[in-house]
Amino acid sequence: MSVLGFADPQSWEDFNSSLLIEVTRTKGVFTCTGVAVTPELIVTAAHCLDGDVKKIRIFTQSSYNPNNPSIAVKSFKTHPDYHPKDSRYNSDVGKIYLAEKLPSNIKIYPIYKEKEVLGTLYRFGFGMREKKNLRTVITPTFRKIIKDEHVVELNDTYSFSGDSGGPIYLKQGPSYYLLAVHSTLSFGPEGRFSYNPLLASYHSWIFEN
Repeated sequence: MSVLGFADPQSWEDFNSSLLIEVTRTKGVFTCTGVAVTPELIVTAAHCLDGDVKKIRIFTQSSYNPNNPSIAVKSFKTHPDYHPKDSRYNSDVGKIYLAEKLPSNIKIYPIYKEKEVLGTLYRFGFGMREKKNLRTVITPTFRKIIKDEHVVELNDTYSFSGDSGGPIYLKQGPSYYLLAVHSTLSFGPEGRFSYNPLLASYHSWIFEN
């Protein structure tokens, strides 16, 4: 497992569908990560959009600067099975509809629908590191799939505030797929690892109007 952060922005070109999300609530501004599944639709973690949300802005840059241009947002939804008070992080999936299309250079990958997770994993996020939100990639390893909860567990100990909703890409040969988005970490007796909703399980909901 490795951290490959703080590279030149050009080196992220193949993964520029990972996006920074700025959420304004009554208690201040919070950042999360999301991923484009179409030029006008972003998927993130539901808990990024939970609470008294006043405004959401999407940024395509590889580092956070509130003065950079943002993408207008039309609306957003959290999954109907996500209930933060009693379901914890189950069904922790949200979607954001954009009022305008993302730039044409954004590379969007298909959602992975196979049952076995075989290949190299990459998790992107804009978590706070060294007091900055910079797009960073982690290369976790597969742990297991929890079928009943539609979650893939990964050996991943590098999640920080702001990484939530970040895409997990799967590389198989020359092809890339979108496997999951990052939700949270476990700190239980089995050790520290991450929970990540499998997007194939939410495919119909993601793309419904």
